[in-house]
Amino acid sequence: MRKTLMSGACAAAAVLAGCGSKTPTCADAETVSLVKQIYQQQFDKQHKDMSEERQKRVQFTVKDTAVTLENITTDASNPDTGKAMCSAQLTTVLPEDAVKAEPQMEQYMRAIYERQGAVLEGTKLRGNVEYTAQRTEDTGVLQVALSGFMPFMGYFHDIAMDRYDRMLRAQAAAKKSVEAQMSAAPSASMAEMEAETEGVPSESAPSAAAPQQSQATINEQIQAAQPVPGQTAAVPTLCSADETPVFACSTGKKRASLCMASSGSQLTYRLAPLDAAPEMVYPANAATASTAFKQGTHTGSTEQALPYVSFDKGNYRYVVYGRTTTEQGILVEQSGKRIADLHCQGERLSELGMSKMQSLSLNQDTRPLQLP
Repeated sequence: MRKTLMSGACAAAAVLAGCGSKTPTCADAETVSLVKQIYQQQFDKQHKDMSEERQKRVQFTVKDTAVTLENITTDASNPDTGKAMCSAQLTTVLPEDAVKAEPQMEQYMRAIYERQGAVLEGTKLRGNVEYTAQRTEDTGVLQVALSGFMPFMGYFHDIAMDRYDRMLRAQAAAKKSVEAQMSAAPSASMAEMEAETEGVPSESAPSAAAPQQSQATINEQIQAAQPVPGQTAAVPTLCSADETPVFACSTGKKRASLCMASSGSQLTYRLAPLDAAPEMVYPANAATASTAFKQGTHTGSTEQALPYVSFDKGNYRYVVYGRTTTEQGILVEQSGKRIADLHCQGERLSELGMSKMQSLSLNQDTRPLQLP
C-alpha cells in the first residue's frame, strides 16, 4: 500500500519564510513528521473500517503507545530533482502485559510478520518502511510517499487483540473462581467482607483488648440498650407473616433473622442485604429444628450469660447470640477459628433462651464460643 501526503502547512511557511527552497533530507524534522502523519492516517482509516468491538479492543493498547521513526537511512538522493529515497523503522514500545502471548500464538504471529520485516524484541515492535521526500517545482510544497508499513500495523493489531482477549479470559477465570468459592461457603465470604468493612476483629488481625469496665458502667450500658415498650414489634425482620422472629438485627450492611415456624418445630436463618431479598437461607429445605440447630450459653468477661443458637454448614459454624438487653451479634467460625464477629446495630431483638425456645428441644452445643 502506498499513500502520499501533501504538507499544506509547510507551503504557507515557504511563502512567508522562504524555507520551501531547501532540499529535503530523510531525517528532516518536517519529513519525519509527515511520515508519522501518513502512518497515523492509514492506521485511523483501517481502524475506522473495523467493527466497534474490534475498535475498542485495539484502542485499549493504542492509548498506551506512541509510534516513532528510528534508524533512518538515506538510500539515494537525486541532486537534479531534489528527491531523497529513504528507509527507516517504525517503532513503538508496548506495555509489559501486551507481549505475554501464549507460546503458540507468539510463534504464529512471528511466522507471519518477521518475514515481512516486522519484529518484536522484548516490548519493542519494529517495522521496516521506505519513503521518498521531494518538493514540488512550482510551489516548493514537500511531498512524502510512504510504503511498507502494513506488516508493522498488522503485527500491532494482532498483539493488541491478543492482549485484550487474554484480559477477558483472565477476568472470566477470576469470576468463576470467586463464584466457586462463594458456592462452597457463601455467607462465610460475606462475613469476612463485612468484618473488613465494619472493623470487626478477627483472628488474623486481632484488635486491642478493651479496657476493663466497672460493673456500674456495664449496668448503665445495659439500661441504655433496653428497648422502650413496643419497640420489639417495630424491629424489621426477614420472617414471613406466619413465622415468629426469635432473633433479628442489622449489622449495618446486612440484616439477619432467625424465624420460628407457626408449628413451633422449625427454625429458619436468613441473611440479606438491607432492603433486598435473602441471599442465604438455612436450612434450604424444611427440617426439624432439633436436627438443624443447636443451642448453648456463653459467659464472657462481663459475667453476662449470652444465650446462642448455632448451626453448621460444611466446616463453617454460624452463631447468633445475645439478648435484646445485652450484647447481640452474629459469629462465623471456620474449622474452629473465628473469622467474623458482626455486632448488631440499632433496632434489634432476641428471644434466645426464652421459654418458647425450650419447645424446640435443641441439642446442646458444647463447643466453646470464640467470643472475648
